[in-house]
Amino acid sequence: MAPNEDAPATVPIGPAAPTVTDSERLEKLNQDLESIPLFMTQLPDEGNEAVEALKTLASEEPPEEMAATYKGEGNLSFKRGRYHDALKHYTHALEYDHDNVDLRVTLLTNRAAVNLELENYGRVLQDCSSALKLKSQTPKALFRAAKACIMLSKFAEAHECCDWVLRMDPGNAELLRLQDEVRQAQLKFEERGRAQEERERQRLARREMLRRAVEIRSRLTFDLSPENAKKKDLYPWEVSEHQVELDHDTGHLLWPVAFLYPESKESDFVQHFDESVTLYDMLAQVLSNPPPWDSQSAPRYTVDNVDTYFMARPVGGVEKDERLVKVSSKLRLASILDNPKYVILDGFPSFLVLPRTGPFTEQYIEHYRQQRLTQEAAKQTVAAEPN
Repeated sequence: MAPNEDAPATVPIGPAAPTVTDSERLEKLNQDLESIPLFMTQLPDEGNEAVEALKTLASEEPPEEMAATYKGEGNLSFKRGRYHDALKHYTHALEYDHDNVDLRVTLLTNRAAVNLELENYGRVLQDCSSALKLKSQTPKALFRAAKACIMLSKFAEAHECCDWVLRMDPGNAELLRLQDEVRQAQLKFEERGRAQEERERQRLARREMLRRAVEIRSRLTFDLSPENAKKKDLYPWEVSEHQVELDHDTGHLLWPVAFLYPESKESDFVQHFDESVTLYDMLAQVLSNPPPWDSQSAPRYTVDNVDTYFMARPVGGVEKDERLVKVSSKLRLASILDNPKYVILDGFPSFLVLPRTGPFTEQYIEHYRQQRLTQEAAKQTVAAEPN
């Protein structure tokens, strides 16, 4: 029968039904499955009646059967590479008290296999030891203990484990391969040890040569800040991450040196300042191009337009004891460091760089001149006081 074209169109009652996509249907299905214990990926803490019923049923099962069930779950998780899950299953299985020694030994060696994958080598040895106490003739326990011993560099113990298995099964091809693995690992370990010992010997030899080179320069004076003074078993030139080095070809010391620019609050750092080089020659390199913070068209900081200073203060002195000392840039670094007023603080020298002219330079120099005059006046006052 043909449809009646004059019939009124069907009008939906109520709001239109929402459109449900395939992904939303799949998500709803997953949520529904999660409420069924068989499909749960993790158990709820409490409140699910079906789960509680299963727990009650499980508690009525014989302990040995429950241990075997958890063992099967552990094996399945292990095959799938879900090692943390396998670890939990084997551990749960071992919590059940029963008389099946073979099952307990299997669980211990299986858990050892999981811990090998998780690199928990100490726990591997614990489980293998427990398995061997229950059943001394357990090749898997010895085999896995040997593997763990290799990773812990316990090569004598690894060889001993292999020897025990070979007594039980002289033709075990897998164990023969493991024995070779132990030998190769031991050889590499010993080679690394010898290489490390040689590196340490060379380091100590270099350190001693540097100590002699520094101490030969008997006029060098060092001081340490309170923080660095706490560092033990270090020479004063070793407390900083930037340390003086000895050029074995020339016999020169190569100093880490900081150039400070008070006007701009900037700095430059030279890692290897050869003590035979003059301050002028080093500054010519450092200031060969205008610094980013200086005028690029008419730079004020050029080697011929700056003066260099250092802060002189007595050993153990503090900031208020500092004196600004001008130094000729024509001097070699070694000559400057020989100055009895120069104290190398915290292992490396530093210099202040100021434009030769300008209001900042004038004020900076005047500040330290006034500080010096104030200190001298205070000393004269103390000296004039009667005893």
